[in-house]
Amino acid sequence: MGYWQVEILALRVGGRTLDVCKDGGCRGVMDTGTSHLGIPGPHDAEVAKMLTVEAGDMMDCRLADLPELEIELPGMNITLYPETYMRRLPLREDVNVDTKKGVVMPDKEELERSEATTTTTTAMPEGEPEAAGSVPRFCRPRLMPVNMPAPLGPKLFILGEPVLHRYYTVFDWDGPRVGLGVANTARNLVDRSTITDRIGSLPKDVDVYLMQQSVKASSGHTRAKLQKN
Repeated sequence: MGYWQVEILALRVGGRTLDVCKDGGCRGVMDTGTSHLGIPGPHDAEVAKMLTVEAGDMMDCRLADLPELEIELPGMNITLYPETYMRRLPLREDVNVDTKKGVVMPDKEELERSEATTTTTTAMPEGEPEAAGSVPRFCRPRLMPVNMPAPLGPKLFILGEPVLHRYYTVFDWDGPRVGLGVANTARNLVDRSTITDRIGSLPKDVDVYLMQQSVKASSGHTRAKLQKN
């Protein structure tokens, strides 16, 4: 079908097997261009609820004491920890990250609208971080719903960066087949039982917010100008 796919036998959170793959038919697409882990909707909401906690004074959500997320494949398990599946920074209670729509098959009208729309990204200076505890903040996982019809869906996972940052992945055209092994990095090889710091600090390299906006082009000249800028 044009995608590197693997069969998924089960999805577990903290050792608890969820119902999404109970009747079979689950598969996962290995996608190097996706920053999130895609889970078939509406099951993503159940997983997100299990992996969302109040941040309190925590500055780095990857240090949260949360259960492992396990994706069972034939012959091996993909095991993810907060270090890879959590967003780094806590989100304020009033900040809404819109992932409700997730991955869907666009209809004809949406395709026509997208052809007449240019998306730009603007860097906005970040103000001084608010003191921990002044506003309720939550640690949330990098998940998104996937709602795709057959033949790819409906039980389709997208195995993006949360998987590929932890697992070194080989794509073998001769198979075709996919090979996975835990990457030899300091983060992956740390003994989690030795983690004592559950607070962390704000990253020094985060000094801007990114705002995405869509601009409808009225002519070819306008579109070319936007892309050039």
